[in-house]
Amino acid sequence: MFDYTAIIVAIITSISTITGIYLKEWLFPKRKEQKLTIKKSNCYIELDKICASIRDTIHANAVYIAYFHNGSHFINGVEMDKYTVVGEDYDCCVVSYKKSFKDVLVNNFPYLFHNLLVRNRHYCNDVSKHKFQDRCYKDELESRGMKSAYTFLIKDPIKETPIGFISLEYNIVEGFNPDDEKYIWKKQNTIANLLNLNK
Repeated sequence: MFDYTAIIVAIITSISTITGIYLKEWLFPKRKEQKLTIKKSNCYIELDKICASIRDTIHANAVYIAYFHNGSHFINGVEMDKYTVVGEDYDCCVVSYKKSFKDVLVNNFPYLFHNLLVRNRHYCNDVSKHKFQDRCYKDELESRGMKSAYTFLIKDPIKETPIGFISLEYNIVEGFNPDDEKYIWKKQNTIANLLNLNK
């Protein structure tokens, strides 16, 4: 007599494998791959142009625009808040920020980001003073030969939520004229709209 048990086991195994593959695709679809488009590349070019315009107008040694995003998760499931530089313009003596600041944890610079969230700005008039506050940030500035930095929060114009920031850096102490802050705020919505196009 013929043993049907092996055939039944093979059929059940085949059906469960095919069903498992189908359910996996249905329940856990693959993430969409982000593709570079002309629209996005134009946004990046515009962000670089804005940085160049600001640097020329305000006479900074370096200007960069960064975009907040979530990286991955800590072991307890909490999302990691990160930022990446997406626009820049700088003197010939300064190293590119885009190379250095990719997926940087926000908690590396706690005073900087606390002040951005509370006051919409962070002034570091002299990196040699108050070294205990944001030592990592001040050490980073000094490593590039910068003596002062001024950072401004960029918010979504509709939701009023933080989406990025713009930073101006100088190789002299107290390089920024506070009267020029109005010029930075005028650029805020333009920068925010460009950052929102990159979603």
